[in-house]
Amino acid sequence: MCLAEYLISGPGGMDPDIEIDDDTYDECREVLSRILEDAYTQSGTFRRLMNYAYDQELHDVEQRWLLGAGENFGTTVTDEDLESSEGRKVIALNLDDTDDDSIPEYYESNDGPQQFDTTRSFIHEVVHALTHLQDKEDSNPRGPVVEYTNIILKEMGHTSPPRIAYEFSN
Repeated sequence: MCLAEYLISGPGGMDPDIEIDDDTYDECREVLSRILEDAYTQSGTFRRLMNYAYDQELHDVEQRWLLGAGENFGTTVTDEDLESSEGRKVIALNLDDTDDDSIPEYYESNDGPQQFDTTRSFIHEVVHALTHLQDKEDSNPRGPVVEYTNIILKEMGHTSPPRIAYEFSN
C-alpha cells in the first residue's frame, strides 16, 4: 500500500456536484504519491505529522480525504470550508505550475519573490490535512502551516528559499 492511500480515499471536489476527471485524478495522485513518499523518508517532521494523523483519524478509511484533482489549491479545514463542501474532507491540488498557459503564483522569501513549485504547494495542503491547522495566526506572519512546510522542505533537501509570510505583498 502506498502512502497516499493512507491519506486519500478517492476523487472528490470541493463542490460535491462537480466530477473530477479520471485522468487528472490519476496524474495528480501519482505526483502526490511521489511527494509523500519522499517527504516521509526524508523528513522526520513530516513522518511525525503523518504518523500522528494516522493514529488519530486516518486509520479509519471514513476519515481519509477526497482528492480534488485539478481544482484550485485548498483544504477543507475551517467550518466554512466544511459547510460549503457539505461536510466532505477535501484536499484540492493541481499541476498548474507545469502548465505553460497558467499565470505563475509567487511567495515571499528573503531572496525576493519565488515561484511556487508543485512540491511546496502539495506539502502545504497536505500539512493542512494532517494537522487541521489554518493558514493565518495573529502572532505569526507565516502561520503554522507555512512554518511546518518550510521545515519539511528543508529536511527533504528542497532548494527553494523558505517562505517568510503567508500573504504575498508586491
